[in-house]
Amino acid sequence: MNSPPNSVLEKIRTAASATTPEALASDESFWAVVRAEFARPEDFIHLEYGFYHPACHAVIAAEIATITEAQRRGSHYKRHEMTAEREAARTDLARLAGASPEEVILTRNTTEAFNIILRGLPLARGDEIIHSDLDYGGVVEALEQRAQRDGVVLRPVSLPPEPSTDAEVIARFTAAITPRTRAILITHLINHTGQVLPAKALCALGRDHGLEVIVDAAHSFAQLAFTISDLDCDYLGASLHKWLAAPLGTGLLYVRRSRIAALVPLYSDTRQPVENIRKLEHFGNRPDSAHRGLREAIRLHEAIGTPAKQARLSFLQHRWTSVARTLPGVRVLTPADLIRHGAIGAFTIEGREPTGIVERLMREHGIFVNAVDHPRARCVRVTPGLASSLEDLDRLVTALRSITAAR
Repeated sequence: MNSPPNSVLEKIRTAASATTPEALASDESFWAVVRAEFARPEDFIHLEYGFYHPACHAVIAAEIATITEAQRRGSHYKRHEMTAEREAARTDLARLAGASPEEVILTRNTTEAFNIILRGLPLARGDEIIHSDLDYGGVVEALEQRAQRDGVVLRPVSLPPEPSTDAEVIARFTAAITPRTRAILITHLINHTGQVLPAKALCALGRDHGLEVIVDAAHSFAQLAFTISDLDCDYLGASLHKWLAAPLGTGLLYVRRSRIAALVPLYSDTRQPVENIRKLEHFGNRPDSAHRGLREAIRLHEAIGTPAKQARLSFLQHRWTSVARTLPGVRVLTPADLIRHGAIGAFTIEGREPTGIVERLMREHGIFVNAVDHPRARCVRVTPGLASSLEDLDRLVTALRSITAAR
């Protein structure tokens, strides 16, 4: 498996720059070129890219080549070559994220990034953290552990399922702020339902009240068009194996330079200066093959461009949800407003359990999706990716018509 020639990336880059993201979203000849860079399962239709987005051929080839080289060169690679590889990956990732390399580390995933943040924040008993009632489970557990161990108070905000304006969301976070509030945690894109929150405005709200501002960008990073400097947050965590389609087990942690010194490392480090971001990445040995793979993922992503990717994924989601909203007994939990959703779509069918729907879609129609079991979102989640075709989504629509007709 060879890394794609520069001509392929240049073809993608040239086509993407020649038109608008909105026009490109429905250009199937363009996306056929992109789709060819990914392997697809032959025995089912994969519509669960929200868990992680499988990498393209070039990323896999880079990983395999690095694994082979590391095993051939042994400790010499780890002691003399690995650091340069990691620093190059850090630099590329920081450029993409819109941050300084001195504010970024590579983690394994969002969960690890948030444990570093939430365990390291200097908080006292009774201090409060505001977050939403639809945040990711692993992040919520990190919050709960801090509450159980240190007496930090959690103040969850109930999100409106279909807000008409940003102000409706902002008002709920504003109402939760008290004199004891020290931090606000903002999930940019809700993993259960696909709802996009007004993260930039919520970050401004936090700053205006002197709060530490934390952003969960697991599903927004490399899917929605923004940079960390746009948000102006203090901390951000993301999983790069989601919408960047980087190697599985790669993540991002951003810490604003002025916040680094006060953040206590989760993994012990007594050698680095307290103001050096590298004090937070004393992980010991880890798979360095991810560094080259990450750089290849960034190359493809930048050739497509985030606005084009966002437009395409939204287009694919709308392809099936626009029909699903008209089917009897179906309720789509994802907001219809274009600025409030991305790739993820979620639905329920009256009188049917989500797990049963998921099993039937796979058994009878060969379509793989995921059941969500959350108190506020017991639903079926459908997530197309860059390798998805219109035929995949049309087959889902046909399947949903069949299921609802048999109610």
